[in-house]
Amino acid sequence: MQHNEERFEIEALLNELTSEESLEAQKDTSIGELEPIEDGSLEIEIQRQLYIPKCTLTAGQIVNLLRRMLREINPVYIDLAEKTAFCAIKVYDYAILKNRMSLNIDRDALILLSVLFTIGCYKDEFNIKGADGKPKGQVKDMFLYSYLYLKHLTPLKDISEAILFYNYEWKKAKELKSPYAEYASLIFTCMRICVQLRKNHYVYTKRLFPQEFMDKCRQLYDPIFIDIFFEPELCETITKDLQNNNSFYLLDEYCNALTLDYEETFALLKMMICSVDFVSTSTVTHIISTAFHAVEIAKLEKLSETDVDEVFTGALLHDLGKMAIDVNILESSGQLTDEQMEIMRGHVKKGDEMYRGIVGNKLADIASRHHENLDGSGYPYGIKGAELTPQQRILSIADVFSALTDARTYKPSFYKEKTLSIMAEMAENHKLDPLILKHVSKSYDTIKNHTEIRRPMLSVNLGNVIHDYMKLQEIQSIPELFKEIHREE
Repeated sequence: MQHNEERFEIEALLNELTSEESLEAQKDTSIGELEPIEDGSLEIEIQRQLYIPKCTLTAGQIVNLLRRMLREINPVYIDLAEKTAFCAIKVYDYAILKNRMSLNIDRDALILLSVLFTIGCYKDEFNIKGADGKPKGQVKDMFLYSYLYLKHLTPLKDISEAILFYNYEWKKAKELKSPYAEYASLIFTCMRICVQLRKNHYVYTKRLFPQEFMDKCRQLYDPIFIDIFFEPELCETITKDLQNNNSFYLLDEYCNALTLDYEETFALLKMMICSVDFVSTSTVTHIISTAFHAVEIAKLEKLSETDVDEVFTGALLHDLGKMAIDVNILESSGQLTDEQMEIMRGHVKKGDEMYRGIVGNKLADIASRHHENLDGSGYPYGIKGAELTPQQRILSIADVFSALTDARTYKPSFYKEKTLSIMAEMAENHKLDPLILKHVSKSYDTIKNHTEIRRPMLSVNLGNVIHDYMKLQEIQSIPELFKEIHREE
């Protein structure tokens, strides 16, 4: 934590969690199925309250989840990025293996940049088509937004400026003294080749690559990359994997090989959550609230740190399936019809399809059972109480707690008494665990306060992206753009 604002948030957290009122509110925290801790000393209680939850996802799992999430918004853009990334990594690995050239490229950065270089496409103005069938936004602006999104919200930082060279001569890029021109040459050479191959279902023929195309690529990008790509041994391997879509699963493996540290991984996690904003801002708010409500409730039930981390991670996953739901249903301000409600309920199975196989079954079950009820009346599987673990019951309660206390497009934030009354009725009707709810009721204010203090942990400053985008959007030339970008350096 380097910034004053972040230090202030941590200081506020420490003060809040160690206050006498906060500790008093946590004393009665046993749950029927769980053993209470024997040592109730103040020191252990303070340590329990100060515990900062950790996401159990790896960087590779996050990137692979994000790929599947973005596919639900627009499969064309992510398909182009995935195939480009696959080709770029194959060319990079081949160049290293054959000692063809000395590359100033980090493989992890290459994977992230090539998978995410189209991220700006999911912004409304680039994802919505006009009357002519073309996206409303300009390609230049789309790549500018991608650059800023990745610069501010991912570990890539300055490396993301390579995206701005999508249509700029590599020699001129070097004249600007950008150390990232090689990334651009490799990624956009592969992108252009993929676009050509797609015209023939990824079957290579010479007619797909006339001399005019080859000359243009050699002018824009370092010629070594196009030469390597079309070496017969490599070209045959790449096109075969593209044809049978084996490239998709190989890219999963490449992403799983990412070697990012926890801080970098957490930055990716926050970006993954933020990407839900492409379809629903209220869902982003809900995911963050639910995650921290779940953490606070899990601590009330005295779960181990490992179990708390799993509940936290499961909560972050639980509503990702809403990426597949029509935004008009997600953001509806009125009551949904029966048909719309059925579609909305489909988000659970959609989410399960996204993350099962990427995360372990235990995490997937925590995430996918948040709408199950103790009496078996929940959805989508109708699982009954005996099959629902404490972690799953906690997330179910945290989800309802968040849904009631957060303002949504169709309702205001409910006050304490109304929230607890609704949840109490659900417990009486055998929907929610009554023992857990009893502890939640006693610690309502603490749960809310601690959640608000922790919320900045998962928040990103999307305002920086928008601010810089508005400032730089009108600049047309790459040299002027770079001059403005690096003005303060």
